[in-house]
Amino acid sequence: MRKKMCSLILASACSAALVVPAWCMGPVHAEELTGSRNWLVEFDGEEMQSNFSSDEMAEEIYGILPGDTMDLQVAIKNSGEEAMDWYLSNEILQSLEEGSEAEGGAYTYRLVYTDDAGEETILYDSNTVGGEGASQSGEGLHQATDALEDFLYLDQLAPGADGEVNLSVTLDGETQGNGYQNTLAALQMNFAAETAAPETITRKGENQIVERTERGENTVTTVYETQHQTPKTGDTAPLLILSALMLFSGIVLLVFAVLYFKKHRRSGEGGLQS
Repeated sequence: MRKKMCSLILASACSAALVVPAWCMGPVHAEELTGSRNWLVEFDGEEMQSNFSSDEMAEEIYGILPGDTMDLQVAIKNSGEEAMDWYLSNEILQSLEEGSEAEGGAYTYRLVYTDDAGEETILYDSNTVGGEGASQSGEGLHQATDALEDFLYLDQLAPGADGEVNLSVTLDGETQGNGYQNTLAALQMNFAAETAAPETITRKGENQIVERTERGENTVTTVYETQHQTPKTGDTAPLLILSALMLFSGIVLLVFAVLYFKKHRRSGEGGLQS
């Protein structure tokens, strides 16, 4: 089955004019930043469409500083006429430490999917990975997302149903250098959707088994006929007695028939002699 894909690419280049020397920086205050608009990726039955651009996402995430937390929400919706299976691939194209002086800075990274009923599924949650000193594990943001290289199954969305993908990144202000303040990771989030596999429902009746396959507007019904047998009981004595009586009755009738035939034969012979 063909997958419909939509790539949402975040990328930003740092300009030398934006670099601020460390001695000019004031105290770093942690903030919680959230995307300023409702971003949506929608499948209309033919293709993926989104109501935002990669530049808009870059503007939202560009202001993140050490100690800050950035939350990005992307809603997904199935506007087609068939149930669709949705998938997500989140690949880090450039780790936050690339191009910075503080390589291996610590961070937390959490990716969550929320379905139409409000139930959350954690797709990936990395507690401090990387870092300097005691928190160092030798991994950066890029290496930590190896588990997300392939498409992950999100949900099966019925026509009109929706869900939400939430990406949360927190930079650790104590372990990251000044380079992190002007270096962004280039994130690429690929969504894919394909027609959901049909659901087969089997119902057993008294004399038949009905296998019903439903798929969108197409319904295929197959009926398999089965034989209905009289259940056997464990007590066979009555059946044996009945069989014996029938056999005895048959023998008695046969004897009477033979005697009757002989009697009439003798009567016939006597009439001829006279």
